[in-house]
Amino acid sequence: MMTELNATDRARLRAQTIDEGLSRAIVAHLRGASRAELRQAVATFVGDAKRTITPPQDVIASIKAQVQREAQPHMDAEEYPRLVELVVGWGIEEYYRER
Repeated sequence: MMTELNATDRARLRAQTIDEGLSRAIVAHLRGASRAELRQAVATFVGDAKRTITPPQDVIASIKAQVQREAQPHMDAEEYPRLVELVVGWGIEEYYRER
């Protein structure tokens, strides 16, 4: 018998979903890869999330969690907020992009 997931369970499940492409792009960016590669990884991640009808706030929370996990330990305290702002901004733009 299957039970319906409540909102907390769904949020927890989404939080556990790690996009390997986005994680690799964040690490590559820290090692000198271009912003274009990182932006494309964000666009792919957001596109996949939209196809599964993931709400925008969950998409942004996932992006922030991945940046925090992959980048924060390796960045200066001054640089980290700028990267979060940049990547989240791209995520929002992509989520609301007209197709």
